[in-house]
Amino acid sequence: MNYLYIYLILLAYFMLWYIVAQIKNNNGLVDIAWGMGIVVSAISSLIIGGMYSITGIIVTALSLIWGVRLSGYLFKRNFNKPEDFRYQNFKTKWRTNLRLKALIYVFLTQSVFSYIIAIPIILTNLLPNETFGITSIIVASIGILLFFIGFIFEVLADHSLAKFKSDPSNKGKIMKKNVWRVSRHPNYFGEATLWWGIGIASIASMNLYSLIGLISPLIMTYLLVFVSGIPLLEKKYKDNKEYQAYAKQTSIFFPMPPKK
Repeated sequence: MNYLYIYLILLAYFMLWYIVAQIKNNNGLVDIAWGMGIVVSAISSLIIGGMYSITGIIVTALSLIWGVRLSGYLFKRNFNKPEDFRYQNFKTKWRTNLRLKALIYVFLTQSVFSYIIAIPIILTNLLPNETFGITSIIVASIGILLFFIGFIFEVLADHSLAKFKSDPSNKGKIMKKNVWRVSRHPNYFGEATLWWGIGIASIASMNLYSLIGLISPLIMTYLLVFVSGIPLLEKKYKDNKEYQAYAKQTSIFFPMPPKK
């Protein structure tokens, strides 16, 4: 039942954002809800589980660092901006019953997806943890290291891109500096890497069932690389000559030195 309670709390959180989104006629606000949605699952599972293990506190803290930063960044960037092109395209395809379809296909779907991605944290907080010994310390340290590598990449990507876009002289141009020099999608690389960090850190609980949590970074990486992340943006810029020249020199995902 604890797993159900956590989802119901998460669902209530997304429903609040659904109401706000309909008031503002902007379904793209679900992107703001995303980061803190993971935090809601992490904190509620920590409290409901009531074990407060070292591994549980670690992965909850990592999710808090990531979620607060991401939702705060997106709130500042998107809350009073027009609806993102992805959600405008959804409305064009839907044509009728826009609010109902937004509820089902955007907010309810995102709540389920958020719950699945939070699985390594939820399992760590609800399942019994073994003694936190030397093996746990090594595994947790690897996870924490991966998390911060990914987190730093994501922060640098977001900050440098926001600064680039704030300069009117850069309108219509392609960002190619900072971490964008070594990857065309450094924010997505950072996102995938930090989730592998959280997934690996959760294994430090030394509970065999915690391995199930690795489905989270697997799904996240697959979606970012093959479905809703990189493919959409690559398609968006397929006719942009500057971007195509940039693409010939720059790795699509993993950071690599630019080609000469």
